[in-house]
Amino acid sequence: MTRTPEDAPLAPGTQVGTWRVVECLGMGGQGAVYRVEDIARPGDFYAFKLALHARDERAEREVALMMGRAAHPHVVRFHGCARWPHPREGRLGFVMDWVPGQALDVWAESHGATFRRLAALGATVARTLDDLHARGVLHRDLKPEHIQVRASDGQPVLLDFGVGWYPDAPPLTTGPLPPATRYLVSPEAVGFLWRSAEHPGTRYAHQPTDDLYALGVCLYRATTGHYPFPEWWPPDVLQSAIVHVRPVPPALVHSRVPRALSEVIVRLLEKDPRARYPSGAALHDALVAVAREEDATWDADIFEREQQDILRPPRPRPTWTSESPVPPRRHHVWPRRLVLAAAVTWLLLPVGQAPRSPPEAPLPDAGWTAEARVDPLSVQPEQAPLPVRNQKRAPCTKGLEVELSDGCWHSLVKQHPPDCPPQTVAYKGQCLWPVPKSRPEPTSIDGGLNLE
Repeated sequence: MTRTPEDAPLAPGTQVGTWRVVECLGMGGQGAVYRVEDIARPGDFYAFKLALHARDERAEREVALMMGRAAHPHVVRFHGCARWPHPREGRLGFVMDWVPGQALDVWAESHGATFRRLAALGATVARTLDDLHARGVLHRDLKPEHIQVRASDGQPVLLDFGVGWYPDAPPLTTGPLPPATRYLVSPEAVGFLWRSAEHPGTRYAHQPTDDLYALGVCLYRATTGHYPFPEWWPPDVLQSAIVHVRPVPPALVHSRVPRALSEVIVRLLEKDPRARYPSGAALHDALVAVAREEDATWDADIFEREQQDILRPPRPRPTWTSESPVPPRRHHVWPRRLVLAAAVTWLLLPVGQAPRSPPEAPLPDAGWTAEARVDPLSVQPEQAPLPVRNQKRAPCTKGLEVELSDGCWHSLVKQHPPDCPPQTVAYKGQCLWPVPKSRPEPTSIDGGLNLE
């Protein structure tokens, strides 16, 4: 076998162990996912996740987790391992179920997705997390893309345990926080990050309540069409909002959301972890209880439609001016940057405010401690807007669209900052609206790989 460049996908027909590659489903920073066919059983298809680098400890860690502690009816099922291109020295990959279906946020925008069904899905995910937590397993990167709604039976399946943790797991990296998606990090984790400079070498101990907070963010996204705080905000401002600003309740963002469901989600997003549901089992019971209500709104589609287009409510956020609210990064002014970011967020957001002091995370058992890292990123003035999810990417239509940060934008020529309408971004004197990309109904999963 000839060695394939690490950054090139395997060609259809390539044989890896006892599987034949059918197509590449996507590539990310750590690996690629393929749909493969069992050579011994033609017509049986699976997903194959292959590490991009040899001796990838993350891949070995994920395999160890998927083979044992993470086995569960609502976790994507593990089938075997293979290496490529050499069967002993090549890059590690593993085979799992190929699960046709939709990510939770995509499913929520489909016809027939109701609030009652969403509550049932959330309850099942909560119970699954409770079972995993009882075994000492933490997902640590729960997001809508990692909750797949299976097409065959409408049941949720958890994907991508690449940064998951379990007792005695080898560390991924060193640093104060585990690997994470910024807009899904809990308030107590952000507070720990802020205090970590005063205690060098300390590491945040991810808790079950962190996974449940992330599930709350996923349910917020599914019910409103938006995240509690825009994912493209500058990191420092986003962190300050997570710690200090109470998100607008889903029922006030989207009038179709049943109030009881909105209250469950609001509790999941409490700043103090002690005010949230104490376990996945408790959350499961709460969601099952509210879904028993007989109000007809529970059985309506989550989003209205105008022909084939989803009608989302406006995003609950302020409009940015062209000037960044956070000064350029200088090491000796780091604490002042946080204060400024928080102050700007309080002034701009039309929502309630939580206490100003960062929440203290309860001291966990030493057994939960894990090594990992997320560093705060620098923010430069006049930062170009980042593409949002489901936005059309370059190449853009010349003469009609503006290309920025590899995304395509419409410039609203008759409107200028600071009077930009909702769901637009102000940049260099223009109001920019993200051009949506077409969203065909997905027929397969990414196999657990984050492909954004």
